[in-house]
Order: sequence, then C-alpha cells, then structure tokens
Amino acid sequence: MKKFEDILAQCIEDIKAGRSSIEDCLDRYPSMREQLEPLLRIALEIREPPDVKPSHSFKVRARVQLMDQIHGRQAVTKWPWFRYNSQVKPIPYRRRFSMVRVILAIVLTLSAIGGGTVYAAQASLPGDALYSLKLGTEQAGMMLPGDDAARAERALNFADKRVREMAALAERGRPQDLDLAVEKYDYALNMTLTRIEQASDKGLPTGNITALVAEATAGHLLVLDEVWDMVPDEAKAAIAHARNVSETGRENALATLAKDNPVRAAEMNLAAMEGRLYRVRVRAEHMEAVEYALQQFEAMAEFGEEISQIAHEVDKDVAMVEELIALATSEHVEELAEVWEMVSEQTRPDIERAMATLLIRYQKRVQALEQLGVEAPQPPVIPEGIRERVEERIREQERTQEQQMEGVPG
Repeated sequence: MKKFEDILAQCIEDIKAGRSSIEDCLDRYPSMREQLEPLLRIALEIREPPDVKPSHSFKVRARVQLMDQIHGRQAVTKWPWFRYNSQVKPIPYRRRFSMVRVILAIVLTLSAIGGGTVYAAQASLPGDALYSLKLGTEQAGMMLPGDDAARAERALNFADKRVREMAALAERGRPQDLDLAVEKYDYALNMTLTRIEQASDKGLPTGNITALVAEATAGHLLVLDEVWDMVPDEAKAAIAHARNVSETGRENALATLAKDNPVRAAEMNLAAMEGRLYRVRVRAEHMEAVEYALQQFEAMAEFGEEISQIAHEVDKDVAMVEELIALATSEHVEELAEVWEMVSEQTRPDIERAMATLLIRYQKRVQALEQLGVEAPQPPVIPEGIRERVEERIREQERTQEQQMEGVPG
C-alpha cells in the first residue's frame, strides 16, 4: 500500500500535468479524502517557490512542527487534573518525519500567495466549497516561527474564528453546518491548551496566554448564548457541546493561572460570573427560563472555591482572594434577591437554593478573613420575606449534609 506522502506527491504531479483533477484524485483515495483535499488545494494555489535554501536547523525544527499540524493528529498530553479529554490520537514518530519532503515546499511558499482563491477562502463558512482551503491555510500558519506559547495564541485565534462562524451560520439560517464549526472549535481550543502545557513543561512563562484563554472563552460563552437563542431545537445540542468545551477550556486556563496569580484568576472568574448573572437577569425580565444560565452561574461560583483552594495551597495572596470572593458573593446574593422578585413561583426555589449556597460560602469567607485578621465586607441585605425562605433552604442543606456525614462509615 502506498504511503500517504507518495499519494500526495503523485496527485500534485498528475493534476499539474493535466492528467487528473482534484476530484479524480480524491475519488481514487476516498479513505484519505479529508487529509488530501486541503493539502491539494493549498499546493495548487501556490506559485513556483523562490530560491530558498533553509538552514539545517530550520529543516530539523520544521520536520517536527510540520508533522504535528499537517496530520492534525499530534500526541496530546492531558491538562492538569485530567480535565480535558482529547480524542486526538498520536502519530508514530517516524511517520511525522516522512511527509516533510512534500509539505515543506508548500509551507515555505505560502508567504508568496496573494489574493485569489486563498484570500476568498478566509470569508468561507463550514459547508462552503472553500472552507477546507481555509482550514488548510490555518494549519500551515501554525508553522510560522514562534515558541509553544506563540502557537497557543495562534490556535486561540482560530478558536475565535470558529465561534464567529457559528454566529454567522446561525444568522444565515444554516444550522445544518454548525456541527462542523463546533468540531473545529473543539479541536482549536484543545490545540491551544496542549501548546500551553507544552510551553509550561519547557519552563516558558504562560501567565499571559492562560489569561487570554480565560478571557476569550468567557467571551465565547456570551456569543454562544446568542447563537443558542437563534438556532432551532435540533441544533441546540451542538451549541450545548460548544458551551461545555468553552467552559472546560476556561477552567483549565484559570486553574493554571491561579498557581501563579490567584488574584487575577479570581477576578476573571468573578467577571465571568457577572456575565452569567446578567443573562439570568435579562431572561427573568423577559419572562424566559433562567435555569440553565443559573446553573452556569453556580458552576462558576463552585469553581471560585477551587481558585481559593489553590491560593491556599500555593500560599499566595490568600487574603486578597478571600476578600474578593466574599465581597462579590455578598453582591451576588443581593442581585439574586432582585431576580427572585421577577421570576415565577415555580422558579423561585431554584433562586433560593442558589442564594443559600452563596450565603454558606460567604460565612466561610468571613471565617477565613477573621483568621487572617482582615475585616470582612458587609453582609448582603435581603428583604425579610426572601430571607426567611433562603434561611430555610440553608437549614435543608445543613440537614442533608448531616445525613450524608452520618451515612459515612467511621
């Protein structure tokens, strides 16, 4: 059986000689269609290369880098605490080296491409004829000089593009093409996280890029909210997956950032929580269901506990982190009390349980600050009628916790 690189080289030669078309080659090798098509289209858009003689060191670096991206199957190590479960499979080491003789020439001449089809492809969307070319040029762009942190930033840029594509597809009434955009978003964000971890393993600073990921994914969630509201029910599963991918990436980045800068991680998490709480309020004002947005808010609040724990473990800025979370928690309780007034009686128990959990955590923050000798922020002001119901929810949670403790063997 022919090797992939031999097939690619033969197809390029046959097409340029007029013996075959792209479709002829793809039809001959249907099992390799997904890999072949973007590379063929890139190769055939490239003019004759200039007289470039790369150095030996460049060739060595390029061999490894090119194989990582062209196959889209590089080995992926897992993120801290095994949060992100990648489906990407590793490539045998020798296979990565074997393709370089064809692909290196392609990448070396990408800078010579101007306008034409390659330019037009940048505006394409999933489902368009030129979309595979767009993805292929992005893969080649990952080969530009730079360390793992720089490549992580490029991959994050591709993830941003995928989210914008989802929004464009929703606006144009093309929900049938969302699955591909979500798949590529998952891949781009996974690539971002992998590159960050590789940079960290090499001792490179990653604080800026992890902060960028946290900020970007929080923004992605806001866009995905709008997409969710636009698409029909049959497309919501794809957007729900994209939301999960985005939130996982956000938590991965913040967990890593918290080890070096827990205050910044806490601030960014709290900012994201504000975004979720704003959506809860807006939906409540429009008499729409708030449960999902409320669940997202509560999940982010739970993650804030993890950031606090990391701050304690690394013994860095503990008082500032506790004070930040305590102050925000007090404000969030008051905001939820306002939302409680807007929602139906059927929804109010969910709001009350969220408020009860926040109040329990607020008391934990107060105790931690007292031990640190720091004055705690003012407790939240809650209307009496709501307070009574929330206090009952607190007692319910305490009883449940006691029952769970009693059921644990001594």
